[in-house]
Amino acid sequence: MHRGFDNEVRKLLKEEKEKCIGCNLCMKNCPMLSQYCKTPKELLSRIDEAQQVEAIIPYSCALCGYCTQVCPKQVDLNKVFFTLRINSVGDSGELPKTINYRSVKFHQKNSFSKLFTTNVKGLEEGKKRSIFFPGCSLTAYNPDLVMKTYEYLRKKRPGTGIMMNCCGKPTYSMGDMESFNKYYSTVQSSFDSHDVEEIIVACQNCYKTMAQHSPNQKITSLWEVIADIGIPEDKVNIGADISTIFAIHDPCPTRKEKSIHDSIRKISKELGLKIREMEFSREHTLCCGSGGMLGITNKGLASRQMEKRANQTEEEYIVSYCEECVESMKHGGKKAVHILDFLFNEEMYLKKEFHQGQISTLKRWSNRYTAKRKVSKLRTEGGRGSGNQKK
Repeated sequence: MHRGFDNEVRKLLKEEKEKCIGCNLCMKNCPMLSQYCKTPKELLSRIDEAQQVEAIIPYSCALCGYCTQVCPKQVDLNKVFFTLRINSVGDSGELPKTINYRSVKFHQKNSFSKLFTTNVKGLEEGKKRSIFFPGCSLTAYNPDLVMKTYEYLRKKRPGTGIMMNCCGKPTYSMGDMESFNKYYSTVQSSFDSHDVEEIIVACQNCYKTMAQHSPNQKITSLWEVIADIGIPEDKVNIGADISTIFAIHDPCPTRKEKSIHDSIRKISKELGLKIREMEFSREHTLCCGSGGMLGITNKGLASRQMEKRANQTEEEYIVSYCEECVESMKHGGKKAVHILDFLFNEEMYLKKEFHQGQISTLKRWSNRYTAKRKVSKLRTEGGRGSGNQKK
């Protein structure tokens, strides 16, 4: 199915097309460009001349920003394809069935339902108004890991609150701005009604989304916090006895956040892990294959990128600090683990299996419900919680 577009999109297409010099530096490591064109200039010209675009093209972009990162003229294909997504959704909020938006809508409807969310909990009077926002993926993987992380934060930073919810990034990535704004307004309302000053996020997508849409709150990476307060004493140098070498994968949403990159490597060093940088790391990192909801909108392309990225290291094991990236590396054929597993997953050390297993979709939703129940037991009084659990 093809979609036409408005004058604003036409203007953007012409601007970016004229900037492109056809050097093709973006082609080598972009998940999608080589499938649809010989040069980005050719693709932009074709779309501009036709005054319409096949829906699969903008929904094959991982929205990772790699193209602009390497472009000498700063051609912003990310902006072009995201704008085309917004235009494709339009006022109807509908897309061709092949784009599979229905599954995203299902996920988001449940993610924002009372079954899987809480208001802000655990804040205390007289303390800094900071909350921990673990995000969907990490909670779906291991609710105990989330709660142990929170307990450690409260130990080191007393009075820290917590909130179980979604940042709405899946809806945002699809270009459905009306639905995203509706969802995110409920999250923002909770922040504002509890006078939240700082949001500590574990998810890189949450970090980017909230930095854009919560200007009145300070958005802080969990990794910067842990690097600052130090890792648990019993985990210092625990990795020295692990013979495995772990390649480290940096998620693309925070590719420009040097402080986060440095923090993760400081944490890894304190753990005593043997770390090896991947071929493309830090600000040059590549998408894991899940960016832009690619695993939903173009599964074949996503799978190829997951395999490509996972094999850009000779190491069998990969560590990351994004649960979606961990899943992608597993899908790509490697044994992958989240950095929090090394900090708070005692079962992993008992089994001496330093990688994650497979988890069913049903179990993921069950895990999120379990986490919600745990957080719901934290008392909140008048919007300012005691942080004590009910007896």
